[in-house]
Amino acid sequence: MTIRVVYHDNTCDTVPFFILQLCIDCKKIKMFYRDSERRWVTVGADPIRMAAHISAPYASAERRASHTINSGMH
Repeated sequence: MTIRVVYHDNTCDTVPFFILQLCIDCKKIKMFYRDSERRWVTVGADPIRMAAHISAPYASAERRASHTINSGMH
């Protein structure tokens, strides 16, 4: 699947959807077409969901149990 983008020099292109976040992060594009809303989204002006790898780190208490290995027990 591809998505339409506009670069800062106003040239248009299509890029694979999975590349979109990289293009936004690297500030290579100024707009992309959001099919679900049938409109152009301006990077830096319109709301854009952040990719999971970029979002804020987990800031809540750790819920996983810590497991220690006691070598003296059989």
